[in-house]
Amino acid sequence: MVSSTLQATMRESDPSLFNSDFLANNAPIENSIISTTGSSGSSRSVGSEQHLLRRRSSTAACRMPPFANPLLGMAASRIACVKCGYTAAIRHFTFDNLSLTVPRARSTTVEECLSMYTVIDQLDDFKCRYCTVVATLAQIRTDIQKCQAELAELDAASKRAVRHNASLVALVDQQHRLEHALANNPEAELKGIDLVSPQPGASTKQTMIARAPKILVLHLSRSIFLPTGDTVKNTAHVRLQSLLDISPFSTTGHINTGASRPISGPDTSAGVASADTFAKAQRNNCLYRLNSVVLHTGAHNSGHYVAYRRVPHTFDNPSDEASVKTEQPWTDDGRWFMLSDAETLE
Repeated sequence: MVSSTLQATMRESDPSLFNSDFLANNAPIENSIISTTGSSGSSRSVGSEQHLLRRRSSTAACRMPPFANPLLGMAASRIACVKCGYTAAIRHFTFDNLSLTVPRARSTTVEECLSMYTVIDQLDDFKCRYCTVVATLAQIRTDIQKCQAELAELDAASKRAVRHNASLVALVDQQHRLEHALANNPEAELKGIDLVSPQPGASTKQTMIARAPKILVLHLSRSIFLPTGDTVKNTAHVRLQSLLDISPFSTTGHINTGASRPISGPDTSAGVASADTFAKAQRNNCLYRLNSVVLHTGAHNSGHYVAYRRVPHTFDNPSDEASVKTEQPWTDDGRWFMLSDAETLE
């Protein structure tokens, strides 16, 4: 609900280039304003006070939120044909949470749930675009040979021969367009050509995280659908760690197009929890600290929600806080609090 509200608010407040107030209030600013938060929690601004007021007035005039949705990330999805090896364009889509299936086991981890989300799935009903163009080209070539054979038996001056000549010219043009599409872009639009639908073949599909959000929200889906149509809750215990490295489930600068290979190869050091791997994941924006958990207790169709929230440690000496964040930012677990409307505070 929070993420949906953020998205709706941002869509409503998108500035229009036809808004003269927006153009007037967003003139180039020479000196940028850098806001930093000190150890006492107060905000300090570096720059001109006039520029700061000007920035605020332009934001208010256009009703623009001063931030982007921190829950938004981007995923990459790839479908590849096993038969011909063709890989369609890798498609990207945004997400504000990842819904992960919890395996039917006694105990599991978040990493295992992410592995199931990014696993290479086998598809049996996908129609490959390349195979479709190849099948259509084969049919066009057969039609050309048939038309040429029929034309050879006709009088060149007859009306039927004229019609066959026109059909032959159209078929040859379609053949050239199909050959050009196969050589350059099978996804190109082929207007006027009736594409032959081949038999669906085996293909693979995989989805990985392409751009990590600032705040990663994971939804652990515990619904199990029985053959009777009933839905029950998966009670598997999910072990949570204070740190989560999503590098093995994220794309890198090297993209694989093979049907049986992952979109991006995992890091050789993935899975080895150490200060070096944590530091590398932090540099790549792939390291997350567990900050909150919403837990559902009860059956599938009833129960109660309880929230757990981590509050960072407070330091009397600012230098102590700086040393923890600089040297080992993954060692401070803070304090955890439980929030439940079933509990009464006295």
